[in-house]
Amino acid sequence: MTQWFTIARVLPKRLGLNGSSASAEIVAMTLRQMGHEASIVDIHGPQDAPSTVDIVTVGSGSTSQIGPAATELIGLVRLFQNWKLSRAHWIAVGMGWDLLGETLITAGGDVVPGAGVFPSRADHRTGRFAGEVHGLDYRGRESAGYINQIGTTEILEGQSLVTLESPPEGLPVAEGMRGENLFATRLGGPALALNPHWALDIASDVLASRGLEPEIGEFHQRVEAAAGQARSRIIRRLGSAR
Repeated sequence: MTQWFTIARVLPKRLGLNGSSASAEIVAMTLRQMGHEASIVDIHGPQDAPSTVDIVTVGSGSTSQIGPAATELIGLVRLFQNWKLSRAHWIAVGMGWDLLGETLITAGGDVVPGAGVFPSRADHRTGRFAGEVHGLDYRGRESAGYINQIGTTEILEGQSLVTLESPPEGLPVAEGMRGENLFATRLGGPALALNPHWALDIASDVLASRGLEPEIGEFHQRVEAAAGQARSRIIRRLGSAR
Protein backbone atom coordinates (compact mmCIF):
# COMPACT_ATOMS: atom_id res chain seq x y z
CA MET A 1 0.00 0.00 0.00
CA THR A 2 1.33 3.43 -0.96
CA GLN A 3 2.25 5.63 2.00
CA TRP A 4 2.61 9.42 2.06
CA PHE A 5 5.57 11.10 3.72
CA THR A 6 6.35 14.76 4.42
CA ILE A 7 9.94 16.01 4.41
CA ALA A 8 10.73 19.41 5.98
CA ARG A 9 13.82 21.13 4.55
CA VAL A 10 15.01 23.77 7.03
CA LEU A 11 16.41 27.16 5.90
CA PRO A 12 17.58 25.89 2.49
CA LYS A 13 18.64 29.39 1.38
CA ARG A 14 21.03 29.79 4.31
CA LEU A 15 21.94 26.15 4.89
CA GLY A 16 22.33 24.61 1.47
CA LEU A 17 26.05 25.01 0.78
CA ASN A 18 27.52 22.85 -2.00
CA GLY A 19 24.30 20.98 -2.62
CA SER A 20 23.85 19.86 0.99
CA SER A 21 20.14 20.69 0.87
CA ALA A 22 19.76 17.85 -1.66
CA SER A 23 19.36 15.34 1.18
CA ALA A 24 15.62 16.00 1.01
CA GLU A 25 15.40 15.14 -2.70
CA ILE A 26 17.58 12.05 -2.35
CA VAL A 27 15.52 10.53 0.46
CA ALA A 28 12.29 11.50 -1.30
CA MET A 29 13.43 9.73 -4.48
CA THR A 30 14.53 6.69 -2.47
CA LEU A 31 11.02 6.42 -0.99
CA ARG A 32 9.27 7.08 -4.31
CA GLN A 33 11.23 4.31 -5.98
CA MET A 34 9.89 2.00 -3.26
CA GLY A 35 6.35 2.82 -4.36
CA HIS A 36 5.54 5.60 -1.90
CA GLU A 37 4.86 9.33 -2.15
CA ALA A 38 7.03 12.04 -0.58
CA SER A 39 6.51 15.81 -0.54
CA ILE A 40 9.16 18.39 0.40
CA VAL A 41 8.23 21.54 2.32
CA ASP A 42 10.85 24.30 2.57
CA ILE A 43 10.85 25.89 6.03
CA HIS A 44 11.96 29.54 6.10
CA GLY A 45 10.02 30.36 9.28
CA PRO A 46 7.30 28.99 11.59
CA GLN A 47 4.61 30.10 9.14
CA ASP A 48 5.83 27.56 6.57
CA ALA A 49 5.79 24.53 8.85
CA PRO A 50 3.24 21.71 8.88
CA SER A 51 2.26 20.47 12.33
CA THR A 52 3.75 17.03 11.72
CA VAL A 53 6.51 15.78 9.45
CA ASP A 54 8.19 12.44 8.91
CA ILE A 55 11.71 13.64 8.05
CA VAL A 56 13.58 16.87 8.75
CA THR A 57 16.68 17.81 6.73
CA VAL A 58 19.12 20.66 7.27
CA GLY A 59 22.17 21.40 5.14
CA SER A 60 25.46 23.16 5.72
CA GLY A 61 26.53 26.77 5.43
CA SER A 62 29.54 29.06 5.57
CA THR A 63 30.81 30.41 8.88
CA SER A 64 29.33 33.79 7.95
CA GLN A 65 25.89 32.18 8.25
CA ILE A 66 26.30 31.04 11.86
CA GLY A 67 24.78 34.17 13.40
CA PRO A 68 21.89 34.69 10.96
CA ALA A 69 21.00 30.97 10.85
CA ALA A 70 21.15 30.63 14.64
CA THR A 71 18.83 33.63 15.00
CA GLU A 72 16.31 32.17 12.54
CA LEU A 73 16.49 28.74 14.19
CA ILE A 74 15.48 30.26 17.55
CA GLY A 75 12.02 30.85 16.10
CA LEU A 76 11.80 27.19 15.13
CA VAL A 77 12.91 25.54 18.39
CA ARG A 78 9.41 24.90 19.73
CA LEU A 79 8.45 23.42 16.37
CA PHE A 80 11.56 21.21 16.47
CA GLN A 81 10.61 20.00 19.94
CA ASN A 82 7.16 19.02 18.71
CA TRP A 83 8.60 17.21 15.69
CA LYS A 84 11.08 15.38 17.90
CA LEU A 85 8.31 14.31 20.29
CA SER A 86 6.36 12.98 17.31
CA ARG A 87 9.46 10.91 16.42
CA ALA A 88 10.42 12.62 13.17
CA HIS A 89 13.68 11.47 11.57
CA TRP A 90 16.49 14.05 11.31
CA ILE A 91 19.25 14.43 8.71
CA ALA A 92 21.88 17.14 9.27
CA VAL A 93 24.99 18.07 7.30
CA GLY A 94 27.97 20.18 8.42
CA MET A 95 26.97 23.54 9.84
CA GLY A 96 23.37 22.40 10.09
CA TRP A 97 24.48 19.65 12.45
CA ASP A 98 26.51 22.13 14.51
CA LEU A 99 23.51 24.44 14.91
CA LEU A 100 21.12 21.62 15.78
CA GLY A 101 23.41 20.34 18.55
CA GLU A 102 23.59 21.52 22.16
CA THR A 103 26.10 24.35 21.67
CA LEU A 104 28.50 25.75 19.07
CA ILE A 105 31.66 27.61 20.05
CA THR A 106 32.74 29.89 17.20
CA ALA A 107 36.32 30.39 16.06
CA GLY A 108 36.31 33.63 18.05
CA GLY A 109 35.22 31.88 21.25
CA ASP A 110 31.56 32.95 21.30
CA VAL A 111 29.14 30.32 22.60
CA VAL A 112 26.06 29.94 20.40
CA PRO A 113 23.17 27.93 21.88
CA GLY A 114 22.06 25.12 19.59
CA ALA A 115 18.56 23.89 18.87
CA GLY A 116 19.14 20.81 21.06
CA VAL A 117 17.99 18.23 18.54
CA PHE A 118 21.30 16.37 18.32
CA PRO A 119 23.23 15.24 21.44
CA SER A 120 26.48 16.88 20.36
CA ARG A 121 28.67 19.94 20.89
CA ALA A 122 30.65 21.71 18.17
CA ASP A 123 33.87 23.67 18.73
CA HIS A 124 35.25 25.77 15.87
CA ARG A 125 38.35 26.99 17.70
CA THR A 126 40.62 24.35 16.17
CA GLY A 127 41.86 24.18 12.59
CA ARG A 128 40.19 23.49 9.27
CA PHE A 129 40.61 20.45 7.04
CA ALA A 130 39.47 20.15 3.43
CA GLY A 131 39.88 17.05 1.29
CA GLU A 132 38.61 13.62 0.36
CA VAL A 133 38.23 10.94 3.02
CA HIS A 134 37.00 7.37 3.28
CA GLY A 135 36.45 4.64 5.82
CA LEU A 136 33.99 2.04 7.09
CA ASP A 137 30.63 3.12 8.43
CA TYR A 138 28.77 1.82 11.48
CA ARG A 139 27.69 -1.26 9.51
CA GLY A 140 31.12 -1.95 8.05
CA ARG A 141 30.35 -0.53 4.59
CA GLU A 142 32.86 1.44 2.56
CA SER A 143 31.88 5.11 2.61
CA ALA A 144 33.57 8.18 1.20
CA GLY A 145 33.24 11.84 0.39
CA TYR A 146 34.69 15.33 0.57
CA ILE A 147 34.99 17.00 3.93
CA ASN A 148 35.49 20.72 4.56
CA GLN A 149 35.56 20.87 8.32
CA ILE A 150 36.37 23.53 10.83
CA GLY A 151 36.78 22.45 14.43
CA THR A 152 35.54 19.28 16.07
CA THR A 153 32.26 17.81 17.26
CA GLU A 154 31.77 15.90 20.51
CA ILE A 155 29.07 13.22 20.41
CA LEU A 156 27.26 12.92 23.75
CA GLU A 157 25.07 9.95 22.78
CA GLY A 158 24.84 7.58 19.83
CA GLN A 159 27.70 6.30 17.68
CA SER A 160 29.98 7.69 15.02
CA LEU A 161 28.79 7.34 11.43
CA VAL A 162 32.17 6.49 9.87
CA THR A 163 35.59 5.46 11.17
CA LEU A 164 37.99 7.14 8.77
CA GLU A 165 40.98 5.24 7.43
CA SER A 166 44.32 7.03 7.94
CA PRO A 167 42.85 10.51 8.38
CA PRO A 168 45.24 13.45 7.96
CA GLU A 169 46.88 14.82 11.09
CA GLY A 170 44.44 16.80 13.18
CA LEU A 171 41.30 15.27 11.68
CA PRO A 172 39.43 12.98 14.10
CA VAL A 173 39.04 9.33 13.16
CA ALA A 174 35.34 9.40 14.02
CA GLU A 175 33.10 11.21 11.51
CA GLY A 176 29.41 11.97 11.78
CA MET A 177 26.89 10.39 14.12
CA ARG A 178 24.06 7.89 14.05
CA GLY A 179 21.45 7.71 16.77
CA GLU A 180 17.79 6.85 17.16
CA ASN A 181 16.04 8.80 14.37
CA LEU A 182 19.22 10.89 13.98
CA PHE A 183 21.77 11.05 11.15
CA ALA A 184 24.54 13.62 10.83
CA THR A 185 27.68 13.99 8.74
CA ARG A 186 30.31 16.59 7.91
CA LEU A 187 30.82 15.11 4.46
CA GLY A 188 29.99 17.96 2.13
CA GLY A 189 27.57 18.25 -0.75
CA PRO A 190 24.90 15.58 -1.30
CA ALA A 191 26.65 12.98 0.88
CA LEU A 192 23.65 10.65 0.50
CA ALA A 193 24.16 10.53 -3.27
CA LEU A 194 27.73 9.26 -2.92
CA ASN A 195 26.67 6.93 -0.11
CA PRO A 196 23.13 5.84 -1.04
CA HIS A 197 23.28 3.02 1.52
CA TRP A 198 22.71 5.76 4.09
CA ALA A 199 19.61 6.99 2.25
CA LEU A 200 18.35 3.40 2.26
CA ASP A 201 19.00 3.15 6.00
CA ILE A 202 17.02 6.33 6.66
CA ALA A 203 14.16 5.30 4.36
CA SER A 204 14.07 1.86 5.98
CA ASP A 205 13.86 3.41 9.46
CA VAL A 206 11.05 5.72 8.38
CA LEU A 207 9.12 2.83 6.87
CA ALA A 208 9.74 0.66 9.95
CA SER A 209 8.10 3.34 12.10
CA ARG A 210 4.90 2.49 10.20
CA GLY A 211 5.47 -1.25 10.34
CA LEU A 212 6.59 -1.46 6.71
CA GLU A 213 9.51 -3.15 4.97
CA PRO A 214 11.61 -1.41 2.28
CA GLU A 215 11.31 -2.71 -1.27
CA ILE A 216 14.74 -2.37 -2.82
CA GLY A 217 14.62 -2.62 -6.58
CA GLU A 218 16.61 -2.13 -9.75
CA PHE A 219 16.76 1.66 -9.32
CA HIS A 220 18.41 1.42 -5.91
CA GLN A 221 20.85 -1.22 -7.13
CA ARG A 222 21.80 0.91 -10.14
CA VAL A 223 22.35 3.99 -7.97
CA GLU A 224 24.54 2.04 -5.54
CA ALA A 225 26.61 0.59 -8.39
CA ALA A 226 27.31 4.07 -9.78
CA ALA A 227 28.09 5.47 -6.34
CA GLY A 228 30.37 2.53 -5.60
CA GLN A 229 32.46 3.35 -8.68
CA ALA A 230 32.74 6.98 -7.57
CA ARG A 231 33.80 5.95 -4.06
CA SER A 232 36.38 3.58 -5.53
CA ARG A 233 37.97 6.45 -7.44
CA ILE A 234 38.24 8.45 -4.22
CA ILE A 235 39.83 5.51 -2.44
CA ARG A 236 42.37 5.04 -5.22
CA ARG A 237 43.25 8.74 -5.16
CA LEU A 238 43.90 8.40 -1.45
CA GLY A 239 46.25 5.50 -2.10
CA SER A 240 44.23 2.76 -0.44
CA ALA A 241 44.52 -0.81 -1.70
CA ARG A 242 40.76 -1.35 -1.50
